[in-house]
Amino acid sequence: MPPRGLIVDGLWHCLCPSFNISTFKAATAVSTSTSLRGTQLLRAKSASVRSESAFARRAYSTNSAHDGSYTGSSKLETSSLQHTHEPKQEEKQARDLNQNEAPELKFKRMSIRKPLRATFGVPKDLEQRSTGNLENLLQELVAESPNVRGATQILRILIRDRNVRPEVRHYRALILANTDARYGSPENVRNLLKEMENNGIPADSGTLHAALQAVAVHPDYLLRQQILHTLRDRWLSLSPSGWHHVVAGLIREHQFELALDHIAHMERKDIPVESWLHSLLVYNLCEMEEFDDVLDLMRNRVNQGHEMTLNLWLHVLDLASEALHHDLTSYVWTRVVELGYLNPSKGICGNVLTLASRTGDTELGASVLHFFEKTGVPFSLEDYEKFVDTHLMAGDLYTAFNILCGMHESGTEPEESSTRGILTYMIRTGTQPRDAWAMLKRIKSSGKSVPVSCANVVIELCEHVSADGVSAVDQAIGFYKELYALCPSGADVATYNALIQICRQAKDTQACMFAIKEMAALEVSPDATTFERLIQMSLDSGNFRSGLMYFRDMAERGFTLNKETETNIWNRCQQSDDEFASLLKSSLQTDMDQKRRESRTEMMSELAGLIDLDSTPEEDAGSRTQKPRNMSELREQRRRMWKDLREAAGLGLKKPRERHSAVAHRSKERPQQPPRDGSLTDMDE
Repeated sequence: MPPRGLIVDGLWHCLCPSFNISTFKAATAVSTSTSLRGTQLLRAKSASVRSESAFARRAYSTNSAHDGSYTGSSKLETSSLQHTHEPKQEEKQARDLNQNEAPELKFKRMSIRKPLRATFGVPKDLEQRSTGNLENLLQELVAESPNVRGATQILRILIRDRNVRPEVRHYRALILANTDARYGSPENVRNLLKEMENNGIPADSGTLHAALQAVAVHPDYLLRQQILHTLRDRWLSLSPSGWHHVVAGLIREHQFELALDHIAHMERKDIPVESWLHSLLVYNLCEMEEFDDVLDLMRNRVNQGHEMTLNLWLHVLDLASEALHHDLTSYVWTRVVELGYLNPSKGICGNVLTLASRTGDTELGASVLHFFEKTGVPFSLEDYEKFVDTHLMAGDLYTAFNILCGMHESGTEPEESSTRGILTYMIRTGTQPRDAWAMLKRIKSSGKSVPVSCANVVIELCEHVSADGVSAVDQAIGFYKELYALCPSGADVATYNALIQICRQAKDTQACMFAIKEMAALEVSPDATTFERLIQMSLDSGNFRSGLMYFRDMAERGFTLNKETETNIWNRCQQSDDEFASLLKSSLQTDMDQKRRESRTEMMSELAGLIDLDSTPEEDAGSRTQKPRNMSELREQRRRMWKDLREAAGLGLKKPRERHSAVAHRSKERPQQPPRDGSLTDMDE
C-alpha cells in the first residue's frame, strides 16, 4: 500500500510558520551525484533567490487580528526559525532537480529523515520524549490546565519535527487550548473550525463541544449559535457538559433570562446542574442585585439536596443584607447562621439588624442579638436602638420600653437618640401619655428598673398630645411628681427641659417657675438647652430684663446659643424699643464678635501650620502647589492666603485705620450696661 501524501494545510503552517517544502527536497538533492551540481549550478543560484524571498514572506497565523497572545508567539518563533534554518548552497542547487518528484516519494523520504535541527523555543525535555508520550501529554495539558503556548510547542514537535499527520485530535486539542483565560480567543476557534472545513476534515461532536467550552470562557454569541446550528444539522445531541458551557457563556454575556431558561430546560431533561455553574450564576445575579432570582435558585438547590459552599452563603448574605432584601437575608440567616454553620462579621450582623428594624421582623432581630450573646460580642448602644425600632415597627410599644429597661440594667444608659423612635411612634399612633405611663408602672411592678429617659419621653409626649379635660402642663407636672417613685435615680436636666418647653408652649409662667425652683433645689445643673428655652420664654412674655440675665448667666457658664436661637433672639430684640432689649442685642453682638475672633484665631493657627513665616522658600515649598522662584513670589503667595483667610473670617478688606474708626463709632452707640445682679430664678411677672 503506497504511503499517504503529505498534506501541508493551514494547521501545519500555523504550527510551523517557517516550513518550506524545499527543505525536504534538499535532503534528496544532497545524496545525488556531485556531477549534477556543476551542470545545475546556475539554475540553482537563480532559483535560490526566488526561494529565499518566498521563504521569508511565508508566515501563517491563525488569528492575525487577535490581541497578539497566540499570533505574537508565532511571529517570534518564525523570525527565530528563519535565522536558525537558513538554506544551504547544496539545498538551493537541488531544488530544481526534485521539483518533478512524486508526492509519495517525498513523504516517504521525509518520514525516514531525521530532524536536522532543534525546535526553537521548545524545552529540551519535550524533544526527548517519544511521539506517543507527546500525544498523551498534549491531551492531558488541554484537559487539566489549558495553555495555548504549551499546546503549540508540543504540536510543533509532533507535526514539524516528527512528521505526524494533523488529525482531528490535534485540532481539538488546539481548540481546547483556547480555553486559556489569558491567551485564548474566540477568533482562533472560528479560524480553526473554518480551516478544518477547508481541508476536508469534518469536525466531530467532541471538537464542536470543545469549541463550545472555549466560547464559554471567551464569549462570542454568533460563534456559539453557529456551533449549535452545526450540531443540530448533523443530528448530534448536546451533551450535559455542552449545556453547562452554553449557560456559562450566556452568564458571561449577562443574558441572565436566557441562562435561567436554559437551566430550567436542563432540569426538565434531568441534567443535574454542576456546582460551579450554579455558583457562577448566583455570583453574577448578586452583582446585578437580582435577589429574587437568587432566592429561587438557592431554594431549589437546597430542595434538590445539593450543597453550596460557605463562601457563597456568606457572599449572598453580605450583599442581600446591605441591599436590605428581607426574604433572601432571612432565608440565608435561618439556613446557615442560626444552625451554626457560618459566623458572619459584626458589620454583616449590623446590616441584618438594620433590616429587621426596617421591616419589623422581631424574630430576626432577636436571632441577631442571640448570636451576639452566643459568640461573646457585647451589645452596643446602636444595637439596642435598632432592636427597639424593630419592635416599634411591629407595633409593640411595651416591649420597646422593656428593652430600654433591660439596656439600663445591663449598664448601658439610654441616650436621647434612644427614645426618639418611641416618641415618634407615640405621636404617629396617637398614644395617650397616661397609657404610656401605665406601661412604665407595669414594668416597674415586674421588678425591673425604669430609666429616667423613659419617663422623660412620656413627659415630652404631653406637649404633642393633650388629654381630655386636662392641660398638658398639669399632666406633665403630675408625671413629674410621680417620677421619683417610678425612677430611683430621679429627674435629670432633660426632664426639666421638657417641662420648661411645655410651659413655654402653654405660656404658663407659674408652672415654669415651679420647674426652675425644683431644679435649683435639687442642684441639677442646667445646660445650653435650658438657658435657650428660658431666654425665649422671657422674650415671649416681654421680659427682656430676665432674658438678659439668663443670657449673662449662660455666658458665664461657658455655653453658647445655637445659630437658630441666636437669630430668633436677635430679631426679637430688633423689633423692641425696650432698654434691656438693646442691651441684650449688644451682648449678642459681643458674643458674635467673640465667636468670630475665635474662629479667626483657629483659622490663623491652621494657616500657621501650613506656612511657617520664619521659614525659607525651600522649607515651606511642600505646603504650596507651586514652588516660588524668589522671595517676591513667596510674599505674594502669603499675601493672597492672608486675604482669603480674612474674607473667610468676615473681617473684610478695610485698612487698619478704617477698622479702628468703625469700632470706636460702634462703641459710642452702645448704651450703658447695668450691673450683673441677675440669677437663674430672676424672672419678672
